[in-house]
Amino acid sequence: MLGILNIDKPKGWSSFDVIRFLKRLFNEKKAGHLGTLDPLASGVLPVFLGKGTRLIPYFNETDKIYRAHIHLGIRTDTFDAEGKILEEKKCPEFSKKELESALDSFRGRHLQSVPAFSAVKIEGKRAYHLARQGKVLKMPKREVEFLELELEEVQLPYLQLRIHCSKGTYIRSLAEDLGSKLKVGAHLSGLVRLQCGKYFLLEDTCSPEALEKLDPESIPWIDPVNLLDDWKTLNVDDLMTRDIALGRKILLDPKHVPSDLPERRDSNITKPVNVKAVSSTNKLVAIGHFLWEDMDCHFQPSRVLVQE
Repeated sequence: MLGILNIDKPKGWSSFDVIRFLKRLFNEKKAGHLGTLDPLASGVLPVFLGKGTRLIPYFNETDKIYRAHIHLGIRTDTFDAEGKILEEKKCPEFSKKELESALDSFRGRHLQSVPAFSAVKIEGKRAYHLARQGKVLKMPKREVEFLELELEEVQLPYLQLRIHCSKGTYIRSLAEDLGSKLKVGAHLSGLVRLQCGKYFLLEDTCSPEALEKLDPESIPWIDPVNLLDDWKTLNVDDLMTRDIALGRKILLDPKHVPSDLPERRDSNITKPVNVKAVSSTNKLVAIGHFLWEDMDCHFQPSRVLVQE
């Protein structure tokens, strides 16, 4: 199969719980997702099944949008509500101007420390295993970007933020860092992912519970052709599809070469152009590249997706 679903991950479920549920529901061995959500969080979790898993690397770099709830005045070891309380302080009556000033410190690019309670490996072991043993860890820092940090609601000691950030950002770490900046401590008390990239939106999700009750014909599968709408399209016939299924490079008839494709006939080496090969029934056959070799243009498949 080749399946893509936009799942609303329930609070209390791990991302792997969702994968395990869908594997069982569709009797499929292969499954993967974009962007891990902690059990505390809910919202958008794009899941790819079967041959759809071959597309994951092409969407893994996407930005995310969240709605975060932050509790000022309480620090925890996990940076969220599930952790052990490390420190409690009375939350001052911060003005909106003071809060915005603190948030300004994080807008744009900066280095963020990975939480000790995370799946990152330290000397070959998961950090959260070592942290649970009480070991003090020197966690790596990553460059992240906050494209948007909107203060939506203030009811001290609680804040509600809308966050647009780059891949690999820990919202728990933002809560911890914001509390440190305000000198009061803080933790993440709730999180909803609203969007993953430009294609996966919360309003288009389906919960595992609802999915289980649907007839097979009503499953809200996402068309992978639509997910690659900014890639060039190569329409292929049955003969070309058979060759592509074998992983063969296809010599293209000039009529199949897009008119806006840059020509490089003076060299055998040129920058590949991303392209999706689509059948006459509008099914995704493969993704790959257009490549010039001397006077000829070829399609080189990199991921074959045709249903055999």
